[in-house]
Amino acid sequence: MPRTDKSFQQLPAAVSSALIEFGGAIRVARLRRRQSAADFASRLGVTLPTLRKLERGDPGVAVATFVCALWLIGLLDRLCDLAKPESDVLGNILETSRLPQRVRRSRHDDLDRL
Repeated sequence: MPRTDKSFQQLPAAVSSALIEFGGAIRVARLRRRQSAADFASRLGVTLPTLRKLERGDPGVAVATFVCALWLIGLLDRLCDLAKPESDVLGNILETSRLPQRVRRSRHDDLDRL
C-alpha cells in the first residue's frame, strides 16, 4: 500500500517548484547521457515507477534516491558544494556579527608570569 503523508500536501510552493525542477534536471541529464529509464532505474536501485516519480519531482521519493541519482550523473559534487558551511552566506554574516567587539585580557594571564 502506498504511503500517504499529509505533510507532503503542505509543502511551500517554492519547495514544490524546486523538487519539480530538480527532477526535470535529472531527467534531462539522463537523456543527454543516452541512458534508458530502465537502465538508470536499475543502476539507481529503484523501480521504474519510482524513477518516474523522481523525475516528476514527487516529494515522496527518498532524499537518498535523489542524491544517488545526482551521483550517477556526476553532479553530486555540486550538491556537496551547496552544503558546505562557507557557502552559507547568511550564516557567515550572522556568525561574524556575533563576534565580540573587543577582547579583554584575562585575570589569569598574570599567573603565567610567576
